[in-house]
Amino acid sequence: MTEAFIQRSSRSAPASRHYLFLQGNAGPFFRALGNGLADAGARVSRVNFCGGDRLFWGDWNAVDYKGRAADFGGWIADLYDRTAVTDIILYNDCRANHRMAIEAARVRGLGIFIYEEGYLRPNWLTLEREGINGYSRLPDDPDWYRAMAARLPAFDAGTPVGSPISLRAWYDFQWQVVNYFHPLRYPHYRTHRPYPIWAEYATWATRLATIKWRGAQARAVVEQVTGGQRPYFLLPLQLDSDTQIRVHSAFARLPAAVDAIIADFAAHAPADALLVVKIHPLDNGWINYRRLVRKQARHVGVEDRVLFIDGGDLNRLIDHARGTVTINSTVGMTAVQRGCATIALGRAIYDMPGLTFQGPLAEFWQRPERPDPALYEAFRVVVLHACMVNGNFYSEDGVRLAVANSVPRLLGGADLLADAPPRRGRPETRLAVPAACSKAACSNEDQ
Repeated sequence: MTEAFIQRSSRSAPASRHYLFLQGNAGPFFRALGNGLADAGARVSRVNFCGGDRLFWGDWNAVDYKGRAADFGGWIADLYDRTAVTDIILYNDCRANHRMAIEAARVRGLGIFIYEEGYLRPNWLTLEREGINGYSRLPDDPDWYRAMAARLPAFDAGTPVGSPISLRAWYDFQWQVVNYFHPLRYPHYRTHRPYPIWAEYATWATRLATIKWRGAQARAVVEQVTGGQRPYFLLPLQLDSDTQIRVHSAFARLPAAVDAIIADFAAHAPADALLVVKIHPLDNGWINYRRLVRKQARHVGVEDRVLFIDGGDLNRLIDHARGTVTINSTVGMTAVQRGCATIALGRAIYDMPGLTFQGPLAEFWQRPERPDPALYEAFRVVVLHACMVNGNFYSEDGVRLAVANSVPRLLGGADLLADAPPRRGRPETRLAVPAACSKAACSNEDQ
């Protein structure tokens, strides 16, 4: 870990605010943020759940949780009370231990701050109070965004810091490896990730071995569909392990969603339309989506109209597509921003009248509606002010910038969503009959 990230704070005096860090992502950001808060005079402490946590945070003001998962709720509530915690900071609010921590924090009226990858990318992180994604307090009332944006100053594009995938992968590798060397220190720790780590790396090795072939095939398909005369719809896949799928959608698993969307396309899309299915660039390959897509397309009689790619220029695909179909991916927000008709089939912060199609998927294929650019700009301005931090979790410059922008928000920045109206909501799926997740679809049997 780069030493610049972990310089110890010289502050030791107690303060009225006590920030307790729970689990972060693999990398130096949480430790750097803890140092920033300590430098500002706050008390800082940390719960380490595993060896990877300890690697990136160390022992500074840290306590190990060594108990069973089922006992964590009572343990963390006792820690809040004994140490006078005023605020908690965590990454991702869907992990089981974090759900228990949030519930205990709400009962006590503690501040709850949640980080995630940015709603807007690149160069931004999400920092939101109370909940993110499907648990977010962001409303779905277009008039509220128009009124709020009119009161806010313009927001520039931020300092470019990118999103260094290679560095992210390296930190993740360190986190995973160190976990294997701490079975006695953390005897009951179980990762929140659904796949065995050895399997993730084995399937990644297979993907990397075929990267040139897959990239060439993808570029050929992009040229074909963007330069052709036939209309096409884009289906950018998310990660099956993503809590956006498993928690914030009606499908529970991504293969079930893919099956259902292809079946709906076969039944309701124009006869000359194509469907381009693009795999997520960080998919580990555990599920063979190429085979799964081909099998389902053949089953419903549209094998010649469904194209699968692993790579290719996403923005170019969006710009030429007749519409984008997503569950609740941030790619959906990119599609809206670029003026592409979009439908969200799960709970998404950008799903509202004027930005996304509000009818069923069966109608979207026939009459996709482009988003209102003025409403999107109002939405973007509010989200940037309320939920975004310029920076990233991984690079030295990105971490430094993110800490500098986070500390004022954590110490008492205005809560723009305090009086926001509640989300009105709607059915979680706009498919007539969501597909069941069959054993074959939701395993790697088709590898």
